[in-house]
Amino acid sequence: MQFGTTKGGEAIEAFSLVTSEAVVCISNFGARIISYEYKGRDLLYGPKTPEELVEDTCYCGAVCGRVANRIAGGKFELDGKEYTLAVNNGANHLHGGLCGFSDRVWTVQEATADTLELSLVSADGEEGYPGCVSVKAVYRLVGAELTLILEATSDAPTLLNLTNHAYWNLNAGGTIDEGHCLTVHASAYTPMVENIPTGAIMPVAGSRYDLTTPVSLNGEAYDDNFVLGTRPGIKTVAVLSAGGLELSLATDAPGLQVYTGDYLPLKRGGVALEAQCFPDTPHHPHFPTILLEPGKNAVRTIVWQVRG
Repeated sequence: MQFGTTKGGEAIEAFSLVTSEAVVCISNFGARIISYEYKGRDLLYGPKTPEELVEDTCYCGAVCGRVANRIAGGKFELDGKEYTLAVNNGANHLHGGLCGFSDRVWTVQEATADTLELSLVSADGEEGYPGCVSVKAVYRLVGAELTLILEATSDAPTLLNLTNHAYWNLNAGGTIDEGHCLTVHASAYTPMVENIPTGAIMPVAGSRYDLTTPVSLNGEAYDDNFVLGTRPGIKTVAVLSAGGLELSLATDAPGLQVYTGDYLPLKRGGVALEAQCFPDTPHHPHFPTILLEPGKNAVRTIVWQVRG
């Protein structure tokens, strides 16, 4: 259904994926998941009206790109040429810049009862990035399992790191300090200074980053990247629990950014589990690459499953 317009006049629409176990509402604005209803409760924090969607600055439920997370100084070098990007997070480039994929109206390619396919073209030079990039996002709901498959191609070498930025609150209200526990199956993390990795990869053992067994989020603040290992394929990497519910996240991404929403309008109103490559990868060649070359197809898969 159409329920508003963007500032540019393009129609914002919302689509519902419905099964006997869940109802998921997704917008073509930013390919955003607006709500995930399970047993009559919406488990996502974030804006629900078109006006709120357009004004949102926290990437709620959005697909972020071209490059999710931060690039230090808003600069990178590719094939001997330096590129300058918008700096929209202090001195750094964040989640694609001033108008990233999260703030674009995507084209609806298919909408059925359980599937929504969206597409987007990012022109050469957009936000400072080289190459024309074509992106596809496919959401599919089976039971209470929601899968997102992101695919992209480029006509020239460029950088690409896609993720979804949903904020989860299994209590359907309040904050994540109320009974939420998180497990992350990661043996290492990337230490940061002011949200930029130092380049080191450190074991979580013996540190506050050891989430290999359930850890209460009550009062614990994270905006950190966890190293998920190199084993190929889709694997469960995180489990969030609260109020008798359990959310598992599976992905093929090499990293997971855990952000406890400490700067949300409702502080800690939800926790973001962002399956992606590492932050500031262009400045750390030993990190998993985010280079996308012509003739290659970049694929990122994220699967959310709610039980309880």
